[in-house]
Amino acid sequence: MPHYFLHRSMPTAAPTFAALLGALVLILGVAGCANYRQNAPLYKRNVALQNQNAALRRRLRRQQVAIADLKAQLAAKTPRLSTLPPRRLGALFTVSAIHITSDTAVAHLHGSKSFNGFRVFVRTLMPGNLVLPATGTFTIEAFDLGMAKGSPRLGRWVFTPPQTKKLWYGHFGLNEFCFNCPWKKTPVNHAITFHVTFKDALTGNIFTNQRVIKITKR
Repeated sequence: MPHYFLHRSMPTAAPTFAALLGALVLILGVAGCANYRQNAPLYKRNVALQNQNAALRRRLRRQQVAIADLKAQLAAKTPRLSTLPPRRLGALFTVSAIHITSDTAVAHLHGSKSFNGFRVFVRTLMPGNLVLPATGTFTIEAFDLGMAKGSPRLGRWVFTPPQTKKLWYGHFGLNEFCFNCPWKKTPVNHAITFHVTFKDALTGNIFTNQRVIKITKR
């Protein structure tokens, strides 16, 4: 009898996990590239909007700072003055502080035979506490804080730049401004608090100084 050889087909090997994973990555990569090309204009627009938003936030912060500065000026009733630019001001000697000196005392003003006011001495100083005569507006206030009744303010006196220019006291090496301040109210105690505000006519800057001085009769 003839011999018949029966041939069985060998089963196909199942795909490995690595092969499936590689195929999946390839498919996702192709899909991702296609998706990026399709949505690239949208991505670029989104980035541009983010940059624009950041620029607007920076601009808003600058505007808020400027508004706060203007509000502070309005609150103090000191609008910004036209003056030299900072670079030119930096080349000049300018005032950096003021100081009420201990020469301040009660005085006989306008030929009075009795004490009827204060003679207040103030120095305008540049860096290093060096004296620098400077023209501007001086506002001087005096307080007797030890008064038991009524307002402690003894008076308020304002001196304009033209007046101030005439009140520089350079005798005997004092080199300071001398202000005659008639009493609005007679002090009771010897310890008097003086508060001086100076607005520099050159720079527009404002300086203040406060000092308690034990008043003596001279």
